[in-house]
Amino acid sequence: MHVKERIIEKAGDLFKQYGIKNVSMDEIAFSLGISKRTIYENYKDKEDILLSVLHLFFERKSKTLKALLAECRNVVEVFIAIIEEHRTTPICCAKFIEDVQKYYPRAASLLKTQTENNNRHLQNFLQQGIAEGYIREDLNVDVAAFLVEETTYTYVRASYLKTPPFSFDELFYTMMINFIRGIMTGKGIKIIDDYLKQQK
Repeated sequence: MHVKERIIEKAGDLFKQYGIKNVSMDEIAFSLGISKRTIYENYKDKEDILLSVLHLFFERKSKTLKALLAECRNVVEVFIAIIEEHRTTPICCAKFIEDVQKYYPRAASLLKTQTENNNRHLQNFLQQGIAEGYIREDLNVDVAAFLVEETTYTYVRASYLKTPPFSFDELFYTMMINFIRGIMTGKGIKIIDDYLKQQK
């Protein structure tokens, strides 16, 4: 792996675990066994690294979603596959989001643009589900898409809890199952309920 890729991978892991401000360039260099000078030869500053981390994250997320859309037979299966995917994805601490918003304007702008794009894609995806007969026709797709985005932030904010009475896997699973089951028609609910039976 090229040194630039190694820096992004390691910095991304550290940022997601501890927040951005809490991770110094010295710590990134030490964790990689390289000099801080090597980092600055490849990246101008920490926000430059952060932007690369975000671009890589969005790229991987897009590839994963495209693969799921190609493999799954309907929108319900896509939702279920996303739930399963998140069960093996490490949680990003709330400090990460806070730091982006407070200290890194270019990264905050990128995050905002990406969220808006995700929202549009999700609205189209929900409309597709309505056309296929899996999602209720009376669903307000604007509200539903907004709630999905807020669910993501609820999941992140839960990382503040010192001793949560649940795992983050259980939190995301419960939120998403209840949400998608609530927007489904009878045809969609049957697929969800069959999935839930398999989980038991």
